[in-house]
Amino acid sequence: MQDFRAARASIREALRDFHWLEYRPFAWIMLAEVLFIGLASNLGTAWGMKGAGWIMRTAGEPALHYPASFLFLSYAYARVESFLFAVAGSFLIPLSLARIDAPAADAPRAGSGTVRRALRAYPATFVGFVLSFALLIGWENLLQLGPSRWLHAFRGGIVGDSLTWGVGVLGAFAIAAIFLYIPVRAVSDGGSFWDSLFGGILEGLRTLGPTLFIVLLFAWPTLIFLAPVQLLPRLIVTRFHPELIAVLIAIAAVLNSFVNYLIYSATARLHWLGKRSE
Repeated sequence: MQDFRAARASIREALRDFHWLEYRPFAWIMLAEVLFIGLASNLGTAWGMKGAGWIMRTAGEPALHYPASFLFLSYAYARVESFLFAVAGSFLIPLSLARIDAPAADAPRAGSGTVRRALRAYPATFVGFVLSFALLIGWENLLQLGPSRWLHAFRGGIVGDSLTWGVGVLGAFAIAAIFLYIPVRAVSDGGSFWDSLFGGILEGLRTLGPTLFIVLLFAWPTLIFLAPVQLLPRLIVTRFHPELIAVLIAIAAVLNSFVNYLIYSATARLHWLGKRSE
């Protein structure tokens, strides 16, 4: 119960102490995601095909043709998002955390010092992202082998799909919550690679309940826009406008940039509170 009170305090502090400079690294990731969505929505043009065609092709030949391409846009976007978070986010997220931590470290939010702290955190953060993505892929496969069948046997149709999607999202959030503390420890504690990696995973497991509470509290607005895209893409493409898929994903990408910033900001504060109580 004490951990959940600390989580609520961390959430309030993260909302109250929002700074654009701290958020800006997440905005760079978001802009790259929105650029991809724009390119993938214009595969009929030369620049759209050159910019996003090679990524969309990984989903199969139909993903290159209108309007079927919008059925595969969510899949391709998820892969691009994963790549951006692993490669660019492994520096940009620690950079944001270094700026959040700057007042406690008696350092300026901008400058070479925060960049050095972010670069030092890159290896552990990158490996953490790779491990979390591997676990996420494993969870997706396991979901189809077990829970998805059980839930559809209980309730078929859209109800079964929705229940499976909800369980999948909850599992994905739990996996993400376990790895949140790796960049936090790498930046705030300045420990070794192994201490940041394994110490962060152990801290994520130890505080899974309150950390998952933080993730769920901030992430639900994004799910409002992602749910129809992931559950009813064929209905949107055939009954409405295919481009609506791209609009919903773009809105989710913008929202998600703020959500991720607030999650990491609150998680860092929860980590600091835990250290003070030790």
